[in-house]
Amino acid sequence: MSLSEIEQTAFAYYVAVPANDVNIAGRYFPYKELALILEDKFSMATRKFGPKARATATTASKAFLDTMLEQGAWSTKPNEFGGEMHQFQPDVYRAALRELQASDPIVRASQGQGPEFWVDKFAALTGA
Repeated sequence: MSLSEIEQTAFAYYVAVPANDVNIAGRYFPYKELALILEDKFSMATRKFGPKARATATTASKAFLDTMLEQGAWSTKPNEFGGEMHQFQPDVYRAALRELQASDPIVRASQGQGPEFWVDKFAALTGA
């Protein structure tokens, strides 16, 4: 999935800060429900950067979910009605998140910068 610059920044912000506190119930979820949960989390996390940043929630959260599913942060099993169900795996999630934090160039640039880094980064992208 190709993300725009502002979507990449929203993705990176979520990975750098709010994703550290994610803890989802241990039950199995269908993909669409997980996508909605994460979209809401992204929307809430980026709202302080304005409506243009918040508008990235759908695309950036889907990229995050797909990346974490590939890494095994949610286990996957077939659903009896077709499709798949996913269960949060906290230990795998934390390891995958650390890898994302280490590999994302925007996250690396933010390290040691404080919250003003994100305010300035989103302001430059949104014209706010």
